[in-house]
Amino acid sequence: MVPGAPVLLGEYAAAPYTDEVMTDLTSSLSQALALATRLRSMSEKMKEGEFKRILDALLLDLAEMQLQLDELLNENAALKGQAQEQANPQGQLCPRCGELGWRVSRSRPHTTPGVIAQTYSCPKCGLKEETLVKPK
Repeated sequence: MVPGAPVLLGEYAAAPYTDEVMTDLTSSLSQALALATRLRSMSEKMKEGEFKRILDALLLDLAEMQLQLDELLNENAALKGQAQEQANPQGQLCPRCGELGWRVSRSRPHTTPGVIAQTYSCPKCGLKEETLVKPK
């Protein structure tokens, strides 16, 4: 993956992923889900079955989209980490001391099925941090 290159989604090219774009998308999806939930609670007072069925389908679709977005964000974060590790085998810059050497020091299966807990550490200052990754 080339930094700054468009990311293809199906047949359509989209702008490169940025934290701001993904945060806006996540926020919009959460708002849509909240509105659909409010509509559903309002529709429970109504007797129109067709409206309820359509609204239930909308809620289900939005929830599935949110799960897919979460998977996409996790995959994007993992791929960014892999690209950085390949670009600099000495490690990344430590978030605390700023020295090279921040890298994965340990990986183990997490209690959640299909998730791996990776421990990053800095040999210079001793900072350790654990992240969860769902590999493909």
